[in-house]
Amino acid sequence: MTSRWIPAISAGVLLAILGGCGSSPVYKKEEFNQDSPYQLPTSHTFDQACQAAQLALLSQGYQLQSTSTDAVHGQKNFQPDDEVNSTLDVIVTCRATSGGSTIFATAVETTYELKKVSGNTGFSVSGTSITMPWSKTADSLVKVAGVTISDDSFYTRFFKLVSNYLPK
Repeated sequence: MTSRWIPAISAGVLLAILGGCGSSPVYKKEEFNQDSPYQLPTSHTFDQACQAAQLALLSQGYQLQSTSTDAVHGQKNFQPDDEVNSTLDVIVTCRATSGGSTIFATAVETTYELKKVSGNTGFSVSGTSITMPWSKTADSLVKVAGVTISDDSFYTRFFKLVSNYLPK
C-alpha cells in the first residue's frame, strides 16, 4: 500500500468512529408500557385524589405553583452543592374513571450551575471602537440539565404518601 492511501483510509476510519458517537433520538427508546409507574388507580373521586396529592406535596415542603380541582403542580428547591441548584417539579393530574379515578404524576428535575460571566467595557468615538481594560464579572445560574424522573421507587413512595391522605 502506498503512503498516499494512508490519509484517505485514516479519514474514513475517523468518520466511521465519529459516526458511531452520535446519540440516537430519545423517542426511539419510548416504550409506552401499560404498567406505568406514573399512575395510581383509586376508588376515590378525582377531587379527593387531587386534594390528597396536594396534601402529600405540602407535607414534604413543596410550594404549590398552581392548583385546580383536577391538577396540582408542586415545586421544591435543593442546593446539593455551593454552585449547583436543583428544582424538583411534581405535576399531578387526576382523572375520573368508571371505578373512581386515576392519579397521574410526573416529576422533572432541573439542574442549574453557577457560571461566571465576564466582559470588558468599551465605547465608540466617531466610528472607532475602543475597549478599555476594565472588566467585570457576574454570577449567573445557567440551566445545565432537565430530566423527567423515571425511577419506579420515587413514584411508589409518592403514591404511598398520597394514599395516606385519601379518605378511609
